[in-house]
Amino acid sequence: MTNSFFLTKWFLLGMQWIYNNVGDVVLTILISTLVIRLITVFSDIKTRKSSAGMARIQPQIQRLQERYKNNPQKLQQEQSKLMKREGVSMFGSCLPLLITMPIFFCFIYAFRAWGYEHVIQLLISENPAELFASTKFLWVHNIWQPDNGMSPVIQDAASFLATKNLDKLIFLNNNPEAWQKLVQMGLAAVSGTGATGETLYTFLQTPAAIAAYNTTLQPCVDMYAGLNNGWFVLPVLAGALGLLSSWVSMRGQPKAANDTAQSTSKVMMYMMPVMFFVACLQASAAFSLYWVFSSLLSVGVTLVINRVYKINAPAEEGKKA
Repeated sequence: MTNSFFLTKWFLLGMQWIYNNVGDVVLTILISTLVIRLITVFSDIKTRKSSAGMARIQPQIQRLQERYKNNPQKLQQEQSKLMKREGVSMFGSCLPLLITMPIFFCFIYAFRAWGYEHVIQLLISENPAELFASTKFLWVHNIWQPDNGMSPVIQDAASFLATKNLDKLIFLNNNPEAWQKLVQMGLAAVSGTGATGETLYTFLQTPAAIAAYNTTLQPCVDMYAGLNNGWFVLPVLAGALGLLSSWVSMRGQPKAANDTAQSTSKVMMYMMPVMFFVACLQASAAFSLYWVFSSLLSVGVTLVINRVYKINAPAEEGKKA
């Protein structure tokens, strides 16, 4: 959407550019995932370096904790000096999360906008059933709807026409003729004139508009009459791979210095995959597929980096020292 966060628009436009060149949504998602992982792999490497450094100085930190156990302020000062001297940051392990979460939500909204644009394209198409046939992916009938076993293959008219900022879709902004077709169909109407003289439109939510929507997309609904859109496969995979990725990542981290920190790490380890599962349960199957690809790559990258830096080895050597 034209008023979306700039990263969301970049992700959407980037994926659509790839799609226009490769002509396949799944291949577009795979290429986009590879590009994003190539960019974020540097933050993963930086995190592993920081973790290796923390493991290396862990025995010194423990000695400081014992020496200044009754003086928290002095302990903090000495720990800061030690980390600065050794070139280690205690916040290094937070970097992947600070990068991953914005990307996660930007892609959710980018795929959501792309899905809305696809519905618009179905509505103005001369043969919507033929175009709709391209949205099938294995067990998922419509890749732009959630793979949750409860969603219909086509979003219902009332909820779609009531979507907030639907008139701000980039596709509509770049294709005035699409607006004209929607007006002719009774799905939209002219709402005024913009500051630069452009015609403004709005979607209608009248019974006539709902009827026009249903009539136009009925051939698409008939293709999978009586069926829901999926079987919960992608959300379950996203959650399971998220858990595996967290577990593999934690194996490469130095052991937390106290029980509170260990408990916090375990809570995060289980909480994040649950969040991913719930998000993919509600997001389009296209986004869920992206997150499954991303999680698989994350596991592979983490295993390689952990092996290269051998984070656990310095920790064991420190204990022996």
